[in-house]
Amino acid sequence: MSDATPAMVAGPQSRDQIWASAVAVAADSVEQLRRCDVDRVVSLVDAADRTALTGWLIARRPDLAGAVAEALSALAQEATA
Repeated sequence: MSDATPAMVAGPQSRDQIWASAVAVAADSVEQLRRCDVDRVVSLVDAADRTALTGWLIARRPDLAGAVAEALSALAQEATA
């Protein structure tokens, strides 16, 4: 995990806890995450962890699948620019 991944609490954490920590930057819970904040959450983790985070997010909030796709596309465009 990179320094960008929000795993700052000492001791082992489950992926659910790590991803919930990422969401906490923008919302109190994944259920309260707004579409407009998805890009911020997705950009918090490094590319190696991004697939796991986005899968976790879509599994819990299928209604945000479009916002996740847009965020991933924007990050891919930034990487090639």
